[in-house]
Amino acid sequence: MIKGQRVVLSYSGDLVTSAALAWLLEQGAEEVATVTVDLGQGRDLNDVRDRALGIGATRAHVLDARITFARDAVAATWALPPDQPRAAALVRPFIAKHTLEVARIEGAAAVAHGSAFPSSDPVGLEAAFVAAGIDVPLLAPAREWGMDVPALIEFGKARGIPLPSASIRHVMEVRNLWGRAVTSDVLDDPAAEPPNDLFTMTRSVADWAVEPAAVEITFARGVPVALNSVELRLVDLIVSLDTIAGAHGIGRLDHPALAGVRPRTLEEAPASTVLHQALTVLGSGDGTVRFTCFHGEAK
Repeated sequence: MIKGQRVVLSYSGDLVTSAALAWLLEQGAEEVATVTVDLGQGRDLNDVRDRALGIGATRAHVLDARITFARDAVAATWALPPDQPRAAALVRPFIAKHTLEVARIEGAAAVAHGSAFPSSDPVGLEAAFVAAGIDVPLLAPAREWGMDVPALIEFGKARGIPLPSASIRHVMEVRNLWGRAVTSDVLDDPAAEPPNDLFTMTRSVADWAVEPAAVEITFARGVPVALNSVELRLVDLIVSLDTIAGAHGIGRLDHPALAGVRPRTLEEAPASTVLHQALTVLGSGDGTVRFTCFHGEAK
């Protein structure tokens, strides 16, 4: 299907999408261009670009969509209770939209992604591509290659693909301006206490900040515009509030598995948790709310 053709790959830089890039080239794709969308991953995406080019991508596009993502997707969730996983679901329409834009510019014959979830998943990445109007074949290497995790590691090793340190524990990890989601084989037992090293945005009890942090959030039309009397861009306000609330362990969410829908999913959403709480207290779109972050709570 892809021999001698140009393919555009939605690329996060992780082991799976890196393996997908190598796999597409080995299947005969003439060129593979990658698309990485900056939605607030909290790391230097130039490294992701360099990784793609090092594996063999012809071009590696990195697109900054943080402002529109924060305004159009993240802010809209703060009025909702944090009872459903959102970190992964919110990014899919943005990834699909920007990947297809690049694919059309590139004149690609096919688009590929790294998801292994069934194409029938109504909120999965493939559904987002369909909703975005994809008009070329959509490829899912992670479903086609038939490799389990050990085989995937060996595939990566043989091709010089950077591997996660120690053993792979994260089956899926997503971070953006809403928060961070992770699934892991250590969470298969629904009663298991999540190990502390699964968390990166929120401190564990033993490491909580010892001094309380006063937080004052000013809203205009339901959107936060200032933090502690300092006017900030929405993206910067979220990042700052993540740091403050995360230092006090605020924003850990544990979503149970739903058979046939999703595995148990941990989320860290310090800023989103506090902003939801603030809007609930405010009860309107305009005004100022004051909290003290301390001992795992904002009150």
